[in-house]
Formats: sequence, structure tokens, C-alpha cells
Amino acid sequence: MYSFRSTRGSWGGRVAWLTGVGIWLGVVALTPRNAFAESIVKQPGNHPKYTIEFEPHLLLGWANIDTNDPFPHKIDLGNNAGFGPGLRLSVPLVDNGFIKTINNNVALGFGVDWAHYGGPGSDVLWFPVVMQWNFFITDVITVFGEPGGAFRHVSSHGRSELHVDGVLQAGAKFMFSRYVGLTLRAGYPYFSAGVSLLF
Repeated sequence: MYSFRSTRGSWGGRVAWLTGVGIWLGVVALTPRNAFAESIVKQPGNHPKYTIEFEPHLLLGWANIDTNDPFPHKIDLGNNAGFGPGLRLSVPLVDNGFIKTINNNVALGFGVDWAHYGGPGSDVLWFPVVMQWNFFITDVITVFGEPGGAFRHVSSHGRSELHVDGVLQAGAKFMFSRYVGLTLRAGYPYFSAGVSLLF
């Protein structure tokens, strides 16, 4: 059994807050001017048609990898944060999603994510399977929610354990062209930033 607990302190909260502000400023700086163009959310079907979305990304894992307490009481970048790469593949299942009067689609997402937690010296692999519900706001901005689950494999000091986690994330895609964009994701069990390629 692992016991990777957060150390309470004010600097961790400040770092998390500054990270959030930095991400927000980066999004504003990278968003093209036409991102605020006319809304297409009330135009069902007016979005890219694709067979698969390929999304390599980098992630910040903030979930406590203590197997008995996966939800941390606070984000402590010095103790319960892991960094690493990941890959998500999403396949559209419903082109005009659950709400027929707005511009949305529903995809099945699956992938693999790896993070190294330096504090406890552990490596974590997640294998998520999610439902990605996309809402196309403009030609540039798409927002989405991702409920689902994941297998979590934790290895540390020659020991390993496999568990099942819930996944609940939300994010936004900022499209530089009709088929290439920046994807930002936040929620449990990690934050991520990556590139979305639609094929």
C-alpha cells in the first residue's frame, strides 16, 4: 500500500493559481482574432467531418496516487504532481449529437498517459476510455466534456498495483485550421495541453 500524502503549505496553492493564470493568458494570446466571430452553435452539422481525432499531449497529473485516497485535498506541486506525455484517439459515434438543435457531436475517446511523480519516485500509467461530447461554438472554438473511466497502473520501488479510476474532464479546442488545433483539458486525474489533428 502506498502512502503519498500532500504536505500542507501556502506556496502550492499560489503555484497552482499562477499556473492557471498562465494557461489562461496563453489561450488569449494564441486565440486567433476570428475566434470571436459569429456563433455556429445553433447550426447543427456545421463542423468538420472526421473519422478520427489524433491528439498527442503533455500532462500535469495532480491526482494523489495513494491507492486509498486518489482525490487530493489540495494540489501540491511539490508532492503529488506528475509530468509526462500522453496520447488520445477519439472516434465520432454520433455526428449530430444528443441535442439535435445545436451543433454538437459525440465521440468515443481512448488512449494512454504516463506521468512520473518525482516526490514519491513513482511512475503512473492511465488507460482512459471516455465519452467526448463536443459543442462547436465558432469555427475556431469547440468546448467539450469527457466523463469516463481509466485503468491506473502505479509502479514504485519495484512494486506495482492496478486500479480503476473515474475520469471527469472538460476542455476546449482552438482550431488554427479546419483540421488542426490546440486542445486544453482540465479535471480529474490530470490537466493536459496538446495538438488535435482531425483525419
